Amino acid sequence: MSLIEESTTSMEMEGRATSTDGPPSPGAGWCRQDPEPLAGGRRIPAGGWCTRRFTPSRELSIVLGMVSIPQKRPTIRDVATLAGVSTSTVSRVLNNSGYVKAEVRERIEAVVSRMHYTPSELAKQLKSQRSGLIGVIIPKINSYTTSEIVAGISSTLAPLRYQMLLANTANSVAEEVTAYDLFRRQRVAGVLHLATTVNTDLIDAIREAGLPIVMIGQDASHLGITSVIQNERSAARQITEHLLSLGHKRVGLVTVGEEDIQVGRERTAGYLDALQARGLPVDPELIICASFRSGAGEEAAERLLRASGDARCTAILAVTDRLAVGVMACLHDHGLRVPEDMAVAGMGDSDTASMVRPALSTVHYDYAGTGAEAAQLMLKLWEAEHASQVERIVMPYRLALRRST
Repeated sequence: MSLIEESTTSMEMEGRATSTDGPPSPGAGWCRQDPEPLAGGRRIPAGGWCTRRFTPSRELSIVLGMVSIPQKRPTIRDVATLAGVSTSTVSRVLNNSGYVKAEVRERIEAVVSRMHYTPSELAKQLKSQRSGLIGVIIPKINSYTTSEIVAGISSTLAPLRYQMLLANTANSVAEEVTAYDLFRRQRVAGVLHLATTVNTDLIDAIREAGLPIVMIGQDASHLGITSVIQNERSAARQITEHLLSLGHKRVGLVTVGEEDIQVGRERTAGYLDALQARGLPVDPELIICASFRSGAGEEAAERLLRASGDARCTAILAVTDRLAVGVMACLHDHGLRVPEDMAVAGMGDSDTASMVRPALSTVHYDYAGTGAEAAQLMLKLWEAEHASQVERIVMPYRLALRRST
């Protein structure tokens, strides 16, 4: 005789019970079972062993004598049948949409609880034509800035049960274009793009994807793309003014040129603004165009140290903390003290900035807040069905002055 029952223990059988000629291997979940009649008069051999795998899940089972056979996952039709209502009524209760009589709602909720029914997320996503995924394009994964922004994105999306699909492009526009094609085929709900540049190939890929997009780090608002950026030019000007206020008249700059428009062009412009405001001449020999690769800061400092006497700078601004730490390493190798012989400042306030000695003066950006803001804007775009007004959000910053200056 079969009996449908709900298991009340946290140790449930998973898979089919099987008999063996002896005890299971050590470590396997098992139980001794006495001979009991089965369907058709068959018996488990006397002294036989019943091996069972256990799982902490609770599930609906059909029990035949002592043999438990797990049922398939309950469906919305099963709930409707047991509750004596239509599937649409069950759907209204589950989604809390539309009117349902209180007594009917209670009956449905009781069945849902008893069957441990969970609506299929995939089914809901397919019905709404979105996957529950948010595409996130990052230029490189081993970056403090990237990790903080992604953490901020996650803090917004995770409570809403969105998952991130990361595309690490290694600063390659071609890889970014490929990522947009992938995201389009995966039917992601939207894309958050940590960009270092925006060119025609990328613009074409964005338009073809037809997805709600928020650009992070680059201003694409003039292209009709909502953007979240840092006030790079103002921040660079302010940290340069700090160095000038200490009496330095020759301040070297280690930048990255056009490799990253905001980090390179905008921070360089801020440095030049500060010199111009003080009426100081711009010496091209004091501006070194480096890169993001390891060792670039040391190489740039070596070039600045070739000058001697009054031609040598007395302070150096690097447009990233990583470059600044490289500069400090080179100065140490040359026996120069920071800040007594050469003041050094960076930008970004990475976790390294407060750990080096002397601690690095820098600009602090709220990168986690930037990611969270971008995620909120992307969700806003989706809810507005891409028709929301284009926004340009400029995040605040502050100076983090330490002993290196």
